[in-house]
Amino acid sequence: MTNRLAIAAFAALTLSSTLAVAQWTLPEGQMFLSTGFDGQYARGEFFGFDGDPSEERNFPLRGEYLGATMTFDARVGLTDELELELMVPLRVVTYTSDPVILIPQPMGSMESAFDYYQQNLIELSQGTMGLADIEVAGRYRFLAQPFLLTGELRLKVPGGYDGPSGTFGSNPTDTQDFMDNVGTYVSPENISDDVTLGDGQVDLIGRLLFGAAFDTGTFFAGDAGYNVRFDDAGHQFLASLRVGQLIENVVLLFAGASLAMSVTEGRVIGVSVAAQDPNVPAAEFGGLTNILLREVRLQRDYLNVYGGVIFRISPSVEIKLAYARTAWGRNVAAVNTFTIGVGARTTLFGGADAPEEDDEDEYEDEEEEYEDEYDDGAAEEAPVEQAYPETQGDEATE
Repeated sequence: MTNRLAIAAFAALTLSSTLAVAQWTLPEGQMFLSTGFDGQYARGEFFGFDGDPSEERNFPLRGEYLGATMTFDARVGLTDELELELMVPLRVVTYTSDPVILIPQPMGSMESAFDYYQQNLIELSQGTMGLADIEVAGRYRFLAQPFLLTGELRLKVPGGYDGPSGTFGSNPTDTQDFMDNVGTYVSPENISDDVTLGDGQVDLIGRLLFGAAFDTGTFFAGDAGYNVRFDDAGHQFLASLRVGQLIENVVLLFAGASLAMSVTEGRVIGVSVAAQDPNVPAAEFGGLTNILLREVRLQRDYLNVYGGVIFRISPSVEIKLAYARTAWGRNVAAVNTFTIGVGARTTLFGGADAPEEDDEDEYEDEEEEYEDEYDDGAAEEAPVEQAYPETQGDEATE
């Protein structure tokens, strides 16, 4: 079996993820089922404030973000060129930080210090769990030779969770309103749960996907598209590029990057309260003198870099390990994501059955027939779909 064909064999199995999909559609009647677990951690954010969006800042008050996502994904080939996909994620996210007093006790107050601090202690730690953003996608392959070209239309809808807001909810709507009514807004009962499972709005993504595989076992793949975000969210230009290398027909190494850039301005969803110096401890916070205010908009930019390995443990089953990092952004957390997943291929209708683990000879015969079709310019699958976890919507805003 040639290296090029070995890569194609991987394609029938390769795990999918939120933002990364195959340029090579599944054969008619084939189904690929996968599940993956993402563990996410962050201690900082890309604030996107005062003209310096690329500076990573620690969360104030020793803040930490933790998230975990279990994703269930199903792809089915309706024809050799047309494929449908359904993805359902279950997610839990938490943000923890030290409590703080933002408004010191007024001089001459008759209230005891204990009672005052008990009534005015601001607790920013939050958490939530549930069904995140459900995605449905359709892909049609336009070209198989001399390179692969596929079109995709993807719809993302929220799973019924509460969307993001400012630290004190949707009001105040601007920083001046906050400063004019600081005594009203800065109270423990007015803290909003701004840790969210996503942006809480509908996305419609259209893009072109392209790529090629070589006899050396090397592949490259990429995509470019536009994300129409409803509910007055900022629209985005999307792009990604990834490369990989197949080793001994059983191990696939891959690495890449994905970019989202806002091209329109999103609506203001509230005011976020952070710190001028995020490294100041709660006991020395200084109340309002260390406050940093910004109007939070329903828009975000990010650059994710990632890498990983996929092991084929049988002709129909594979395991994926991956790591991703948000390297740059605006209005996103600097998230580290660790992924483990498993996927399997089977036959729903028509075509040949998925190869059994104990039937390698028959599988090799099928591959030889496939190679003949490949050389004749017939439909081919991708070397790898790519697997990097999404951070969009997972960040904890302050």
